[in-house]
Amino acid sequence: MQHALKLFWRPKAIELEDDGVMTYEKVEIIRRNDGSIRFNNKMPYHVTLGYIGTNGVTMLPQTQSLMVLPFSHADTQFKNVPSTFQVGYINDFGGLSFYEINCPTVNNSCNVSVAKRDK
Repeated sequence: MQHALKLFWRPKAIELEDDGVMTYEKVEIIRRNDGSIRFNNKMPYHVTLGYIGTNGVTMLPQTQSLMVLPFSHADTQFKNVPSTFQVGYINDFGGLSFYEINCPTVNNSCNVSVAKRDK
């Protein structure tokens, strides 16, 4: 049995804003011609996506996640992502912060909004 543990340390120079919550709206999401998704991370923080999907069904294989390095980009390996979907970013506390993504056109920035949670 193998285990992997990722540990990240945030230097004081790149502390979070006053409320201590990451604003994932700064990650630009683009739906590409082939249906894949590009995540442009414009922040000095690593960003980890633990969920990309629709209706509670993830498109990420098994237990994989997608990490986007600071000031970098990452593309999904799967294609034919629908124009409307959700992403879940793994936050500093290990939980998922969900966002609704709407990509009406390809090769342009998608519209991002905080996902409404059922009560």
